Amino acid sequence: MPQDFSPADCPFCAILAGDEQGTVIDRDEERSFILVESIHPESAIHWLAMPMEHICTIEELELNNSKRFLELVNFAVQAAKKYSADHPELERGFTLKMHFGSFQTVPHAKIHILAVE
Repeated sequence: MPQDFSPADCPFCAILAGDEQGTVIDRDEERSFILVESIHPESAIHWLAMPMEHICTIEELELNNSKRFLELVNFAVQAAKKYSADHPELERGFTLKMHFGSFQTVPHAKIHILAVE
């Protein structure tokens, strides 16, 4: 995926701007992270934790700003735990999934949160 992919072309940036519909589960304005529901779920719960600013890949985030990368991981874990009481599917546990390398369906840094099935 090209590193110069424009935020104007990014569906997640469009959700953040309010130009596209998306189910927002949580928003951390202070740390500038968002948690949204996947429109192509791979399990009973499939959420995406991502930075509000456009960064093309999780690998780019990890390489260029490891502190922000770790903050995103922490946000994803905290959010999954926070909402587990309201989502019994998460009580059995959850998995965090990240794509490194060329595989990226939508070029925006994200961590997938998946219920264990």
